[in-house]
Amino acid sequence: MLSIKQFLVASCLALILLAVTSIPLSGQQSSNYDPWLDYNEDGRINASDLSSLAQAYGAEGEPVKNVTVVGHSTKLLRAAVNVTLSPQSSWDSGLIWMDGYAKVSILISVIPSESNRLMVYVHDYTGLSGFSWILEQINNVGTYWIKTYDVMNQQIRINMSNTSAGSSCILNVDIYLMA
Repeated sequence: MLSIKQFLVASCLALILLAVTSIPLSGQQSSNYDPWLDYNEDGRINASDLSSLAQAYGAEGEPVKNVTVVGHSTKLLRAAVNVTLSPQSSWDSGLIWMDGYAKVSILISVIPSESNRLMVYVHDYTGLSGFSWILEQINNVGTYWIKTYDVMNQQIRINMSNTSAGSSCILNVDIYLMA
């Protein structure tokens, strides 16, 4: 007959084996994991994903979701090419959607490089009421200006003004969206 000590040791070993076999190995996912349902992309489908779904319930839009197949997906937008800005005028890119991209690099060239003002805005429409703020404001950006921002699931808008009282300038804006 087993002693109480042997019974307790056997029970502990059985519980340890049961715990070890129920823990998935590193990198393993359960067979019903669907990354399209993991809204916050944390590797788990849980209550926070359900909360995001509940907040978005009934929303409408274009049924497209960017998917990164390779780790370094990039998209180029030519927002402005050889745009002439008359004195005291401005150019606005309109809203540029970042949906599915993590970073944006903005490349701007202005000739001549003085008497201008650049404003980069971020718009966030993830909730019921959207809001926006100025991400960057620069006077006289120089001939060439390049900057990268983290803007996951937001929108940006670029506004360039020619503050000169008497001369026009030529504007070029390239935008790289990066996964």
